[in-house]
Amino acid sequence: MKLEDQVCNLELAKKLKKLGVKQDSLFYWGSNTGKNYMIIALSDKPNYPNVFNHTHSAFTVAELGEILPSGYYSIREGRVWECWLRTGKQKVEAKTEADARAKLVIYLLENNLTKQEG
Repeated sequence: MKLEDQVCNLELAKKLKKLGVKQDSLFYWGSNTGKNYMIIALSDKPNYPNVFNHTHSAFTVAELGEILPSGYYSIREGRVWECWLRTGKQKVEAKTEADARAKLVIYLLENNLTKQEG
């Protein structure tokens, strides 16, 4: 399995950062130019801006599970991952479990159903 499949994609990572999710992850999408991003592993917290001008946490499935409140489920249905709230009111789909979980975090934050500390 590729590392890109184990972390949320760049677009979702940018959205999570914009919504105030604390940028504390094992992996980051990093870029010197602002255009070409790659996944980087930082040895100790993101004190790397002097090397990478732009960084966004590339949250893993486990890290997103820690961010999500209790009462959510994720399951693979064929080639798609589904993630939903226990209430069944919101379901999201994505190609990877990390992206499905990231989409659910975004939904919860955008609809003020949970809060994130920055």
